[in-house]
Amino acid sequence: MFRIIPEGAAFREYVLLRDGLGLLLRPAAAADRPLVTSFTRRLSPESLRMRFMAAVAEVSDATVSGLCGGDFTERGCLLALVEKGDEAAVVGVGNYVGMPGGRSAELALLVEDAFHGRGISTLLLERLAGLAAANGYLHFEAEVLPDNQPMMNVLAGSGFEVHRVWGADTVHVEFPVSGAAALRERVELRERIAVASSLVPLLRPRVVAVAGASRDETAVGNRVFRTILRSGFTGTAYPVNPQATSVQGVRAYPSMADVPEPVELAVIAVPADAVQQVAEDALDAGARGLVVVTAGFAEAGGAGAERQRRLVELVRGRGARLLGPGCLGLLNTDPAVRLNATLAPNPGGRGRVGFFSHSAALGLVTLAYAAERGIGFSTFVCAGNRADVSGNDLLQYWEEDSETDMALLYMETFGNPRRFARIARRMAVRKPILCVKGARSRAGRRAAEARSGLPGTREAEVEALFDQTGIIRAETMEELFDVAVLLANQPLPRGNRVAVVANSAGVTTLFADASEANGLEVAGPGPVDLGAFTTPDRYEAAVRDALADDGVDAVLVAYACVGDCEPGGVTAAIGRAVDAAASAGAKPVMVCLMGPAGTAPVVRAGDRTFPAYRFPESAPRALARALRYAELRAQPAGRLAW
Repeated sequence: MFRIIPEGAAFREYVLLRDGLGLLLRPAAAADRPLVTSFTRRLSPESLRMRFMAAVAEVSDATVSGLCGGDFTERGCLLALVEKGDEAAVVGVGNYVGMPGGRSAELALLVEDAFHGRGISTLLLERLAGLAAANGYLHFEAEVLPDNQPMMNVLAGSGFEVHRVWGADTVHVEFPVSGAAALRERVELRERIAVASSLVPLLRPRVVAVAGASRDETAVGNRVFRTILRSGFTGTAYPVNPQATSVQGVRAYPSMADVPEPVELAVIAVPADAVQQVAEDALDAGARGLVVVTAGFAEAGGAGAERQRRLVELVRGRGARLLGPGCLGLLNTDPAVRLNATLAPNPGGRGRVGFFSHSAALGLVTLAYAAERGIGFSTFVCAGNRADVSGNDLLQYWEEDSETDMALLYMETFGNPRRFARIARRMAVRKPILCVKGARSRAGRRAAEARSGLPGTREAEVEALFDQTGIIRAETMEELFDVAVLLANQPLPRGNRVAVVANSAGVTTLFADASEANGLEVAGPGPVDLGAFTTPDRYEAAVRDALADDGVDAVLVAYACVGDCEPGGVTAAIGRAVDAAASAGAKPVMVCLMGPAGTAPVVRAGDRTFPAYRFPESAPRALARALRYAELRAQPAGRLAW
């Protein structure tokens, strides 16, 4: 989204191109003259002609000096840089110069030929507009050659309201530096595509190398490499270990540079003080994604925080993405990928739910519990310290991912609450987002802040954030999956009226109490008690009648085992009732099976799948959360006011 940038000469931002490559945007200073001169000498004669509107053999020293300075009050220049180690190369330049009157500035953009078509001009334009707006400018103006179609395309696709005046030799363009809703939508779309693309090397790699994959089967590196092999990864996995010739029967290589093909994803499980060098080796070997499972970074105090800062600088400077440090890893169940780069050997089946967790240990527990509840994941990411890849990034990936229908989050802190709110609000109208917010107590916030280096968020602010975005908040992990299993298997409720059917008066009472406590209304003749020794046929008739009732929006069904019982007949009867009432419209049906053996995670009857709960109170609470989300989806889209 367009934003005013008041930092001026102190501005510095890592950005992502539409293909996922990262680069650095920062103001040009006098010390950058050699870099800018080198950049201009790599430009083609045609690019120079388009920029200077005449045949130019080379850019003069005076012109370069004029670019390398200014604090954006009267003039300023942004550089787009690709870094490699301690070296950097300018691949794009954008600048403006204030015009008489102080309301308009003249704009110019120039990108290296090899980087054309990757979105650099648009990113420079957006940031220059924010810098200009912060310094009181209202409009940009530019003179463009009529045959400079690339520049015309940049302006037309930017979302700014561009006005053109055709002259004899040039086209004069001008536009306000703020813009309208179209600008916001274009900026958000570009950001979303760029972020999703940047995560492809992490979530959809073709070549994975595991540094620290030893022969010791208790070592983390060995365990991660073993799970990659056992997951049936469709790409190629290499162990990297200078002391071993093979790991798990696979030839090992002494370093990333020795791997026989370019590495896309590097999983690093070496001691913390060796991570920096291994990461640099991986980037040199072509890696665009790094997963650091090693601990001992920001959570370990001052020295660890400095170690983490240097790692992030390295990775971002090289245009790559980092998951971790101190993370569990990641999982992608897509049959075209089948990557399990975690410490969980049995993560459960494939599904259409994305999960993001701040906690590694909680992530392991979650994978096991999700399998028990019948929830399968499309992708699973445990971010650890979240030094780079965050929940905001994963939400944007899932928003674009056709394999993901729902997002589950466990979060402790928000690195950028405004950006999180913007992304979540946009995504929630299409795909539900469920979240458990940890670090609610003062002690919990202190612990989370120490691990992440990010400030905690007060409870009132979290409530407001979730309320404004449409995120479904769960108080516990159990409640998170109570709601998730409902949304994954049943339609959204259209209202708060519920029918209650059970074979126990006590159970119907608990259903009714929990329904009213959660804002639901028991509809029809009231709770229906079929009696302890009722038959499946009576269940079928009662559920069918409830579904056919126009005054019912959802049905809660309970079966309490009495003596030696088998619930299969009852669940099959429920499935038949739903099939018979299909013409009445889709309504959620939730089942509570109570007995000495507990409950199944879901109940399957033919082609139907129903969420199942151990006790009656859980179902109405989950239904109320789903209803609130349905009401959000039903609201008309708002309009952005400028």
